[in-house]
Order: sequence, then structure tokens, then C-alpha cells
Amino acid sequence: MRYKCVVTYDGTCFHGFQTQNNLRTVQEEIEHVLLIINKKKTIIYPSGRTDSGVHAIGQVFHFDTDIVMKEENMRNAINSRLPKDIYIKKVEIVSEDFHARFSVLKKEYHYYIDFGEFDPLKRNYRYYFPYKKIDRNLLYQASQIFVGEHDFKSFTKNKDLTDTTRIIYSIDFVWENDLLCIKIVGNGFMHNMVRILVAMWLECARGKYSLSDLKTILEEKNRVFAPKTAPASGLYLYKVYY
Repeated sequence: MRYKCVVTYDGTCFHGFQTQNNLRTVQEEIEHVLLIINKKKTIIYPSGRTDSGVHAIGQVFHFDTDIVMKEENMRNAINSRLPKDIYIKKVEIVSEDFHARFSVLKKEYHYYIDFGEFDPLKRNYRYYFPYKKIDRNLLYQASQIFVGEHDFKSFTKNKDLTDTTRIIYSIDFVWENDLLCIKIVGNGFMHNMVRILVAMWLECARGKYSLSDLKTILEEKNRVFAPKTAPASGLYLYKVYY
């Protein structure tokens, strides 16, 4: 029996999603609960990893088990044992053809930037940008350079990838006073890709790079030309599309 799960979590106290030795991760916590329910080690397969401090509203994973349980009962069984910074929103029984990672069509990430007064109670859930004078129009123009199919080799931390071409379908800005939510939809994202892109757009918006500079950096296909990375606190895996 294969179960597909949609999970939300507060990434603040996790060292990312994927299991790591002697570090607290989302995968480790969920697999610990499934060990109790299934009475044996159960590996979960996510749509992808999230880094330390990154949050999720709609992360997806699947797992296989011999136990037959109604979807709602399985959801309740897992949630009743999980720590309070992880919550399973939905459980669905799917065919064995489904794979949480390889069946993905596109992903949507949201990045929150606050240009207002710092609030320590919200510091783990948005990026408080330290420079208040930015060109909002230029920030948006910078983002639109990257819509479409491009080789994003300059914008990933992973140096070992051979295929660094990705498609970004849309980048939308939603402002609420001084709080900006950037919504990015693409067919896939590499390690730190969203955070590097956002950081470079912000550098452009405060006059450190021109739009022409960003286009050149994209063409260079070398991370050395895109040295900035925005904090993990502002990033949310919002939805995975199948």
C-alpha cells in the first residue's frame, strides 16, 4: 500500500528535511513515527529536500507499508505522535506508479521579505532586509529576466550537477505594506537556487548590480558571479504539482 502525504512544518529547529547523522531533521521525525505505527523501519520519499531553516506549507512525500488503514486514520495516527512543528495535512492512498519526487510536474515556492521595522517574534519566518531604500520597480524587473527556460548554473550551490537547465513559469510579487511575498513557480529548483536569485534581485534593487549585469551573470554559468544568498527564514515550499 502506497500513501501520499502532504506535510507542513516550521523549519526553524530542523537541519533540513533529509536525514543527517546526529542532527534533527523532518525526515527523521516522520520515520520515527512510522516505525511505531508499522512496527518496522519505513523510509519516506519526499518531492525534494529543503535546507536548514526553510519552511514548508505543502511538502509531499510517500511511503509504502503492508498495513491497510483508512486515509484519515493514517493521518491521525501519524499526527498524534509527531512533534508540534510538523503536521500532516492530507493522506491519500495512491497507485504504486506514483512517486513523490519523479512524478512532480512543477513546484511553487514563496519567499517573504520585510522592509519594515524588525520584529524578533517574526525573525524566523521572513527576511528582514537591512536596506530600506530600494527600487521596487527595478526589483520586479530583475526577477522577470529569469522567467522561461535558462541554464541556472550561476545560481546554485551544487557544483556537481551536470544538468542545470530549469524552467521558471512565473514570478509574481504580492505586496502588503512593507511585506513582499515573491511567488515562484518552476519545473524544478536546485540547491539554494531560489535564495540566490532573490538575493541578487535585491542587490540589483539597491543599485549594486544593473539589469544588464544580471543577464551577464546568467550567461556566465559560474556561481562566482552570484555570491549572495538570502536567508532560509524567508523561504517556504508552498505547493507541489502532479
